[in-house]
Formats: sequence, C-alpha cells, structure tokens
Amino acid sequence: MNHTLLQAPALVENSVEVEELSTAYWVLSAMVLFTCLGGFVGNGLVVWLLGSQGQRSPFSVYILHLGVADLLFLLCMASKVILICFQLVNRIHMALDIVSRMKYFTYTASLSLLTVISMQRCLSVLFPVWYKCHQPKHLSAVVCALLWVLSLLLNTVAMFLCSDFLARDELLCFRIDLVISILLMGVFTPLMAGSSLILCVGVQRSSTATHRRPTRVYVTVLVCILVFLAFALPLGICWFLISWLDLPQKTKTVFSLLARLFSAISSSANPVIYFLVGRRKSRGLREPLGAVLRRALREEPELEGRETPTSTTATDPGF
Repeated sequence: MNHTLLQAPALVENSVEVEELSTAYWVLSAMVLFTCLGGFVGNGLVVWLLGSQGQRSPFSVYILHLGVADLLFLLCMASKVILICFQLVNRIHMALDIVSRMKYFTYTASLSLLTVISMQRCLSVLFPVWYKCHQPKHLSAVVCALLWVLSLLLNTVAMFLCSDFLARDELLCFRIDLVISILLMGVFTPLMAGSSLILCVGVQRSSTATHRRPTRVYVTVLVCILVFLAFALPLGICWFLISWLDLPQKTKTVFSLLARLFSAISSSANPVIYFLVGRRKSRGLREPLGAVLRRALREEPELEGRETPTSTTATDPGF
C-alpha cells in the first residue's frame, strides 16, 4: 500500500499545512497509543482467562482467537505509530513495511473471525436442534486455523508483491490489494451484516415467544459486530479508496489519523463489551473477571428474574 498515507506530516509535506496538522496529529497519535494500551490489557486478560481453561466451548474458541487477533493488531498499530511519530521510518523503513503488512494480516483475521462468529450464532438460532446435534467437536478450532492460514497467505503474497525492497510491481500490487478488499468488503462483510440482521430478528422473535430474555451470548455478539461496523468498517473502506485516488495530502493524512484511532477503539472494545454484558449489577465490581466473562459467553438461556450460575463446579463445562 501507499506509505505516504501513513507518514507523519513532517515526513510528507513541507508547507503551512504541516503546522496546521501537527497539533492534531500528535494529539490523535497519543490517543491511539493510550487506546492501544487499554486494549492490550483488556484483550490480554481475555486471552489469559480463556487460554488457561483446559476445557472450552466451541464458541469460546472463536472468542479466544478473536482476542489474539485484536491483541496483535493493537501491537502492530502501536508499533507503527511509534515508528512514524519518532521519525524512524527512514532508518528502519523495512520494519514499517513489515509492521504495516502484519497489521493488515491481523485485521483480516479479526474480520473473518467476526464473520464466522456471526454466522455460527445465526445457525444456532435458525436451526437449534441441528446445531446442537451435528456440530463436529473440533470444528471451531479447524475453522480458526483455516482463517489464520488464509489471512497469512493473502498478506504474505501482498507483502512480496508490494514491498519496496523487492521487485515491486504496481499493477500486481494493486490487483492483490483489490482481491483482499473484495474478499473483506464484498464477501466477509456482507455475510457478517446479513447473518447479524437475521440473528437480531431471530433472537427478538424467540425472546417474545418464550417470554425470556435473550441469551447474553447473543447480546455479546451483536454488540461486538455493531461496534466493528461502526468504527472499523467505514474508515477501512475510505482508506482503501483514498489509497488509490489522487487526493490532497492533507485529506489523506486526516483520514489515516481517524482510521488509526477508530480501528484501535474497535479492537479495544470487545473486552469492555464482555464485561458490561456479563456483569451483575447487584455485585458491581466485586465479581471475579472470570465469572463475568463466563456469563457473557454462556450459551444457556436465563430464566426471567434469575441468573445462570457462574461458579465453577464439577458440572460446569467452563468457557
């Protein structure tokens, strides 16, 4: 991709516009770094809590991999901001190239995982009996592995074709980036949005018919996808468009700043969503984080006026 989008104002222009953007650039960059730091902590806790469990439900396997993808994305984002803000690009330009492609790799993995999570929940609502009886035991782990491999393969090819240190071919670079964008925006995103809409309608009808509150796991999934669509997707589309359009550098810089901040917020939000959905208001902040996360991901329905037990017992299957 075009690295001029990703450079600090001091590196791309020598004009009055640089001074106008300088303050906003540093403020937004600081906000990105602080957001990434919070996301490190939140996603790190989720990965640790889920990873330390010997027995995990198929759904929690997806959440574990999503947490890893978001954690790596935030790490790449923070590294990129530091490289650019401290003007280390010219000294270690290859590092920026690698970090940038790693960021796209983790973004691809995160989007594809969210799509599969949404489709899985949709199937559980539309075909509950089939979903419970015919889901292979290790299907979630296999699907996650395939999505990681697909993301790695696409972005590795893109890195070799688009790297400034190899035989860069602008036409091939554009084509592979176009293929990735079509896959993300033309396949994964419509599937995510469509299955989420079906899930929302199905959950609403089910809760109305049974007079029960929606299972918290459905609320968790719907809110996570809504946050992604609101923060990460629109600017992702704009970023791709301006990468290949001849726009003023000021416009490109503003979009890149907003894209960094919004995507950092999107990747940092999921742990907060798990906490808000899974917590018990009566207990405030005194409840163990493991119990809160377990409740947010619990697939069993809750009866009206009652809570699903969260203490780990001999019959508790864990996450």
